Formats: sequence, C-alpha cells, structure tokens
Amino acid sequence: MIAKQMRNPSLPSRHGNVIRALISGSMRALLLTAAAPVGTGIAFAQDSWSPFNQLETNRWERRSTRDNRGQESSPQAPAAEPAGQQSGQAAGGQAYAPTPQPNTSNGPQTYYPPSNQASRNPSYGSETPPRSQPVDRAPPTAELRPAATAPAVPQPEPPSLVPGTIQRGELSPIMSTDGSALPYELWRGLDLPTIEKLMVSLTIPPRSPALHDLWRRLIVADVQAPQNSGGSAHFEALRLEAMYRSGLLADIREALAHRRPGEPAPMIALMLARSDIAMGRREPGCEAARQMSNIKADIPQSLRGEAILVAGYCAAARGDKAAAGLLAELAREEGLKTSPGLAALDAVALGVKTDLSLPQGQQLSLIDYRILELGGATPPPADLIKVSTPPLLVAIADDAAATNELRLQAGEAAAKINAIDAKALAQLYRTANGKLAAANTAVQSAATTAAGGGDTAQRRAMLYASAESERTPFKKVRLIRGFLDSCKHTGLYMPGLAIAAGLTDGIGLVPEIGWFAETAIEANLAAGNYERARMWTKFAGSLDNGRNGGLEHWMALIDIADPDFPEGRGQSLATVERLALSGRFNSDLLHRLATVLDALEYNVPIPLWEAASRTPQPAAGHLPETGVLPQLQDASKKREFGRTVLLAMQTLGPDGADGAHMIALSDSIRALKRAGLEKDARHLGLEALLSAWPRTISN
Repeated sequence: MIAKQMRNPSLPSRHGNVIRALISGSMRALLLTAAAPVGTGIAFAQDSWSPFNQLETNRWERRSTRDNRGQESSPQAPAAEPAGQQSGQAAGGQAYAPTPQPNTSNGPQTYYPPSNQASRNPSYGSETPPRSQPVDRAPPTAELRPAATAPAVPQPEPPSLVPGTIQRGELSPIMSTDGSALPYELWRGLDLPTIEKLMVSLTIPPRSPALHDLWRRLIVADVQAPQNSGGSAHFEALRLEAMYRSGLLADIREALAHRRPGEPAPMIALMLARSDIAMGRREPGCEAARQMSNIKADIPQSLRGEAILVAGYCAAARGDKAAAGLLAELAREEGLKTSPGLAALDAVALGVKTDLSLPQGQQLSLIDYRILELGGATPPPADLIKVSTPPLLVAIADDAAATNELRLQAGEAAAKINAIDAKALAQLYRTANGKLAAANTAVQSAATTAAGGGDTAQRRAMLYASAESERTPFKKVRLIRGFLDSCKHTGLYMPGLAIAAGLTDGIGLVPEIGWFAETAIEANLAAGNYERARMWTKFAGSLDNGRNGGLEHWMALIDIADPDFPEGRGQSLATVERLALSGRFNSDLLHRLATVLDALEYNVPIPLWEAASRTPQPAAGHLPETGVLPQLQDASKKREFGRTVLLAMQTLGPDGADGAHMIALSDSIRALKRAGLEKDARHLGLEALLSAWPRTISN
C-alpha cells in the first residue's frame, strides 16, 4: 500500500500526507534510537513505536512551538532552548535525553489508547493498564539530563529556623569585696534570731582548722545584713560578739577601726570598750563605756552582765568603791553567776582581799582577769592557762608586759583551739626568742636540746628560731624535724606543720635530704601550699635510693586537697589502691577515704570499694540531732551560704572532721561543695585523712 501510494501520485492528497507522516515518524524514531546510548532514559527507546503515540507527540511539539513563540514576544519569558538540545544533541558531544516540553499551563494530558494498540506493543517491564482506566502520561519536559552524573557541589546549609535549646544553670553570686571569698548575700535565708540560735549551739572557736578558717571568714565578712535584722547596729554587735568568743581580738580592732564616725550605738560601745580593756588600753575603753547610758534599756539581757562588769572595772580603776559595790549588786540582779571578777568588785567596795576560788568547770573571762589585775590577785601561771577563755588566752599572748614563759604558754594553748593561727604563733616564737642574750646562744642551746630535754614552749621557740636562721640544708631539716617532734608530743602537730611549711621554702633540693621529703610534703599540705607539696613529691620520686619509692600516694592526697590541681583528677588513686590492698590502710582510714572521694564526686576504684566493704563501717563519731542533715541539704541546694556553714559546723560537732561520724562527714563535704564552697570542702576532706595517712617514717 505504501509502495503503491508512492508510485501513484494521483491518489488523494489527504492519504498521501498521512503516509508521508508515518514514514517520517518512523525514520525519526529509528534515528533517535540509534543515536542514544543505552540507559539514557529516552521515552521512545523504552516503548515500542506506535503511530498514534507519534501523532500525539507531534501535536505536543506544534503546541510547544506556538507557546514558545508567544513567550519570546513577552519580555518576562525565558529564552528558548537551543535547537541542538531539543534534537537530543549537546555541545561537546554530550548526549542528553530530549523530551518535548508541553505548555505547563494546560497540565498533564490524559490519553486513552485504542485497545488493539495497548495490547499489541507493550513496554518491557511495564504493566498494561486495564481498558477501563485512562493512562496518565507525564507531560513532556524540556529539562536536559546528562547521561553521566556530575559531581555534586557542596552548598552551605541554610540557617536553621528552629530556636536553640535553653541553657539552664546557677548564676555565680555577687562576691564580697572584703577579701573573704564569700558572696555579698551571705546571710540569705536567715534572720537575726535564727543566726543567734545557731551560734549559741556551736563550739566556738571551731576545733577543726578547715571550719575555723571558714567560720572566721563568715563573721569577719563585711556583707549585707540579714533580713529583718532590725538595723545594722544589732547585726554588727552580733558579729563582734562572735569574734570576741572566738578570740579574734585583732579582727575586732580592725572592724571597729573602719566603723562610721559619730557616737556609737550602745551595743557597739560595749564591744569597743571590752576590746580596748582586753588589750590593756584602759582609758579609751572606759571612755567608750560611758556611752552605755542605760544598760537595761539598750543592752540585750544575755550581755547585760558583761556590760555591768565593764562599767564596774572602770569604777574600780578610778577608785570609786561605792559605784563598784553598786554595780556588783546590779550584776547579780541580772542573773550573772558568781565569778572572780564579781568577787573582786565586792572586795574593792569593802576594802578586803579578793577570793580567787573558782567553781568546778568555770572559766576565767577576760574582764574578770582585768579586774583581778587591779587588786594584784591574778592566779598563778600554771592555773591561769587551764581556766582561761579563748579571748583571755589571746590577750595574754599579746601582752608585752607578761613574761616570756606565760606568753608562750598562752599562745600555744590558743593555737590548740584555733584561737590564733600558725603565723601568729610563729611570730610569738620569734619574739620570745629575740629576748635571749644573743642569737649564737640561742642556736647553741637549740642544737643542744634537739637531742633531748623537756618539751617546753621555750625549747620549741628556740628550735624554731634556730631552724629559721640556719642556712645549711642538712642542719636545717634536722632542726625542723626536732621542732615537729616536740610539737607532736604536746598536741601541737597540726599548727607545727603549718609553721614548718614556711621553713621549707628556702631549702635546696639535694639528695642528702631525701629522707626529709615526706615531712616537707606533709607540712606544705597542712599549710595549703599545694604547689610546693607537688614539688617535694616529684623530688622524692626522682631519687633512686629505694627509700622514697612509696611517696606517690601523697599525690592522691594533694589531688583531694587542691581545688586547682593541674593534673588529671584521680590518676594517682592507682597507687592508693595498691597500698590499700597491701594492708597499709586500716579499716577506719579506708572507710574515710572512700567517703571523702565519693563526697567529692571522684570515680572511686572498685577495689577500694570492695576492700572497704569487707569491714564494717565505723559507728563512732558525732552525729547531729534529728532534722539537721535535711536542713543542711536544703540550705546547700538553695545556696544559702551562711546557713550552710553554720549547719555544717553543727553537723560535724566540736571535734571537727576527725571526730565526726561518716554520715556527718559525707553530708558536710557534699553540702559545702554543692553550695559553691569547693575549696573548703576539699580542705575538710584533707583534714579527715591527713592525721592517719600512711607515712614511711612511721611505718
């Protein structure tokens, strides 16, 4: 038929056009199929050719051509595709899949093929739709896709529109500018009656060096007064009273020196008068006492007896016997117990000798002592030190008119209860030794008594002065060791260690003094010189003499104590673990070590836990009253610093970390650390372990 039509041009032109269209479509499909590579995704290569499909495609091409011509006439229309790309060819010989682009405004076209064509030429891998369903042919597209995938170019990620997570945390408190390293809102959560109630229940000054340092900073800090304090004068008087009971007379003088000018309040006048009289300044003290015009109205009942004794002292000092007797009667009416000072006022009024007898267990106050001085009836030195209160011990140690022996005895007794610190005791040793005939005599006497002799305060002063002046390392360390041995025999080992730390600063690290390394580590730990303690530990480790091979465990104790430990936390616990498994730690120390490490949030080695669990937990030690531990936890969570400190002192008890129960020790360390006082928490942990830590000298 086709050949016949071609030979006979007389057939109707309509049939000729159809035949020519069929031939042209067939030839185009064959050319495109031959030119396209395998897998190019050409639509005609996937389906068998059908003249009806080709006719429909021709209609799409003619429609697209008209649409493109219309778009070219519009200024917003994009440029037409190149002819080469439309025919399936690209520049550079790259083959693309040509797909005719219809008018997208008309949407996809739905085509219903004849039944005979749908079943005659099915596509490979395709399913023939049922006759009742239309075939949705995707609209042709003019997008040219390369046969080979080009490498993707990394594009910057668009900014996320999702808001970031909210970070929550505790804000750092506003710190006080007085050098106490405590926050300005120190007494947040406490009122004045609660503070007074807590202070009355405490043993003051604290016997724990760590708690005493924290307690002193607490009451000396010049911070905002607590809520409902009724004025700053009442709160300031409370602080000064706490300082007085703690023996902090120098801090009282400094606080009063910075007070606002003008006439002081009656409570402040009492504190000022008592401080001046305590330090031997009678005239300024009595001048301040005159500001207490109405003791009953202006002074709280708990301090009225003390205020009356101060006024009675001034009356006796000026020789007013009638006023002295009247004030003694007034003191008894206020409930003041019988005391040597009260008896001395009666004796002054009657002109008789003072009775010095003290009831059993009663102590001699500072004002009592000054009243007895007026009549020349002070107790003998041996008895005076035993019955003196902390402020009286400090006053005697600072009294230049007292004898060297009495001053040294009072100073050492005050150091045992933390009424004075190691620096003050060292200065007292230095001053007392300076009154000897000559420095050479002192050095010779110290060297003579180093090998034996009585452990007296005078001997310790001589040993300290000799070690301070010695320049030869070998002689110096022997004098230091002799001084510490003497301190240990009299209950002054911890203050002695803090004093000895200053003596080790100028010692050269030579192998001849390797045996002294452990003493130097211990002394610098007690004094808080953690950097020098690490230096001595590394020096001991550098000696290859077999003697100092076991000092690595001291680095674990330095790690516990130092809040700024530069090395990795807990790395030195492996040495402690080996010592514990070898039996160098007794059961009590093992439980204390595990308690301290756990409270400070260390990863306690499993062997340490297992070794501690094999022995029963010690049940001895101080436990507070019911309800104190929950209050301590609540105060630390709320970061109520003053309340946390006072409750921690109440939890540990009068003997500090050494005499506290394991539960009390753990809760106190956790509370201080949680409240932001990590330095003090670590100091407390050191105190709980230092006295029983294994030593090569003792082992």
